[in-house]
Amino acid sequence: MGYNEIVASIDRNYIKELLKKLKKITLQQELFSNGFTELTLTELRDLTEVSNILAASSDNSDKLIALDIAVSLPQVNNSRGIQLNSFLVLRKLGNYPAIKLLEEMTDIKGYKRLLRGISALEEYIFESFNEKEIISKKYLLSNFQYKIFNTINKNNALSLSAPTSAGKSFILLKYVLDYIYKRNVGSTVVYIVPTRALIKQVMNDFIDNVLELGLKDIYIGCSSEVEVLLKQPEKSNILVLTQERLYQLCSNPESKRIKIDMVIADEAHNIQSGGRGVLLERAINYVKDLYPEVKVLFSSPLVSNPEKMLSIFNMEGEKEKNQFPLVAQNVIEVKQTPKNLRIFTKIDGDEVELKIIPYGIRGTSKASILANVAIKLWNQKSSIIYSNEPMLSTDVARELVLSGKFPELNDGKLEEFAEFIEEYISENYELANFIRRGIAFHFGSLPSIIRSGIEDLFKEGAIKIVCCTSTLLEGLNMPAKNIFIYKPEKGQKKPMDKLNFWNLAGRAGRMGNDFSGNIICINPNSWDENPLEGEKQFSITPSSEFRLTNEAHKFKEFISDRGKSSGVDDYNEQLVSLVVRNKLIGKKMIESPYMNEENANEFFEIDEVSDQIISEFLPPKSLLISLPGIVPDRINDFWLFLMENQDNYKDLLPIRPFYLYDRCYVRFKEIIKLINKYFMTEREWSEDFVKKIAITGYRWATGESLSQIIFYKKGSSGYIGKKLTSYVKNNIEFLNQTIHFQMVKYTQIYTQVLIEFLETIGKKEEADKVIKFSSYLEFGASSVPALEFMALGLPREAATKLAESFLSTHSEEPEFYINWLKGININNMDMPSYLRKQIKNVQEIL
Repeated sequence: MGYNEIVASIDRNYIKELLKKLKKITLQQELFSNGFTELTLTELRDLTEVSNILAASSDNSDKLIALDIAVSLPQVNNSRGIQLNSFLVLRKLGNYPAIKLLEEMTDIKGYKRLLRGISALEEYIFESFNEKEIISKKYLLSNFQYKIFNTINKNNALSLSAPTSAGKSFILLKYVLDYIYKRNVGSTVVYIVPTRALIKQVMNDFIDNVLELGLKDIYIGCSSEVEVLLKQPEKSNILVLTQERLYQLCSNPESKRIKIDMVIADEAHNIQSGGRGVLLERAINYVKDLYPEVKVLFSSPLVSNPEKMLSIFNMEGEKEKNQFPLVAQNVIEVKQTPKNLRIFTKIDGDEVELKIIPYGIRGTSKASILANVAIKLWNQKSSIIYSNEPMLSTDVARELVLSGKFPELNDGKLEEFAEFIEEYISENYELANFIRRGIAFHFGSLPSIIRSGIEDLFKEGAIKIVCCTSTLLEGLNMPAKNIFIYKPEKGQKKPMDKLNFWNLAGRAGRMGNDFSGNIICINPNSWDENPLEGEKQFSITPSSEFRLTNEAHKFKEFISDRGKSSGVDDYNEQLVSLVVRNKLIGKKMIESPYMNEENANEFFEIDEVSDQIISEFLPPKSLLISLPGIVPDRINDFWLFLMENQDNYKDLLPIRPFYLYDRCYVRFKEIIKLINKYFMTEREWSEDFVKKIAITGYRWATGESLSQIIFYKKGSSGYIGKKLTSYVKNNIEFLNQTIHFQMVKYTQIYTQVLIEFLETIGKKEEADKVIKFSSYLEFGASSVPALEFMALGLPREAATKLAESFLSTHSEEPEFYINWLKGININNMDMPSYLRKQIKNVQEIL
């Protein structure tokens, strides 16, 4: 009988009933510490036999059944035969992380010694196929990881899609370092992340891998400045950049002196995220124009058409799509009644009731329901409670603490971090108290050093529960055993689509730590939309394609009006930049692949408007390419202002900041007013709002501590509890949105236009001296030492503290600070122990 006949002979209904029974026992033991049934010897034998057969199937649904059985049986039966069978099934599936975990969990040490004959030979062959030597270390890769590594080598472009738990990031990081190691010095790899919040995480991952592999002469940085790379030609470079920073790097005329060999776009599905998606498309095209031989890799979760990424950029390459996770996932539904919680799971569409537990809690708020259900079902394992808004996440964390179920853990790492938070923010900041109990809230409007600290402690297992917002959807690497979800929304009252839901749910189950993860859905029948139903995968449609194909009339109205009636609109403004840039290089809308019968007239008019924009543009046309995301008319208007005031151009130059209310502060305040007038024309800012931007931005740029910046208002230092948490959140939100985003973007535009203008009127020497104030606002420092330390990956707080050693003298050479940092004894410096650890991590790689 052939293999297909064997598979066809399986009694699927019988196996389905056995799976229900097995799943019920496993989850009852995991969530409630007991099971009510046992499998008979015949049932155990049938399950082991079926798992071995289905593990070799080419059908993913069969493989998932095999995986479920292989990881579940050893948890309900500890016999040597069951354990060994699971090893063999996982080996067939190429799931070596689960094999290692199973070996650690069981008393079978060195299971290979138990194999004889054909099994031993098969084991040798399987491992030889999946073993990969990367630099000087051998790794056992999953089937998918091994295939990806080899496919990248053979192609100049690759687009891959796989679940969060498939190990994509692991293999991409290893490949980058292997690629650099095998080439001559001077290679540059750019790793694109969708948000600034992910920069530190990816840099730390690279640092850990460099240390593990014992590599030298690799510069890992996050700055778009090219000069630091040119001064270290003996090193290879890994740059972790957002799409904004990558575009800035490409816009620098000096960028042609370096060679970017490879670009990796992580979370590449964000190409469909409005204006940021358009900018990501432009940034990658910019790199391709500058470096035609560049290797480009795209990585996305759960995308059904990864080949789309290749067609967008007209690249020949390969697509790889894998729907098979390395960690099994259990969808658990909780039906809440006034007196009970009824707990179910589903097997092939059929409900399996696990348990009914008393509830009787009267709280009806979303925070109360999330917290109380989590308390009832928590299994002492790492857990994420999803909250769609920042303050909801703080409310859930507070409910957990007030329940009295979470005493202080007396953990040294947690205490160290809590003390740092109290010193860094306020001794009354409730997050420190939560941290000591192994609980945290996490959202974008937290200081980056606190966010990254929570992430690290959660991954280490010190923090047990994190109440987290949609920052998880942006690629944050925070897998957990359990994820609790109730009425999932992204932001306010916007139901989460299926792609984002399963991207979030994919965090359930940590590869190498868990056999399975639990997605615990509370009252899913009450959700506005139920993403549990239907397909998990979705197709990518780039933001540019979506708007030009489906909403061409709206875009035509915007570009014709130039945003005069609608004001600032990042999505449309990025698209205007794209269309005008394409027109400059001879690409017409009427010749684009997006044209159809419905939008042909609009495309013809858009081409005419683009010609008009270009012909009426007074500054050098290069600005239309180098300045994305702003309507060209606004640059034009500012250029006219400069022409009218060219005799007083010195009054328009930004000044390096020194102390509050100095000449630089006054100049910065005037620049803010010009930005408002010419670049953000939808409303005139009040004097008080301008002052708030100026004071906050200036203090941030001069490296003042965050507590000094936050508590500038009289009486604010006396806030406590929820009021203090809200106050800190609002101030960080203002810092992120107004200073980090708006002011960084528009001071960069201001500076670049000013430099071009000075060169045009013959003031080249003055143009070369114009300081890049946007960098000070982005990094939160203006001293050369602090900026150099942050470019190495140090957090702002550690970099500014180190920079105090250079108050009287400093060097412009990056190597000077690298050598200084290598040689200092950080234990002799007066700073929090948590910051010392951050510095030591960077010292190790230097």
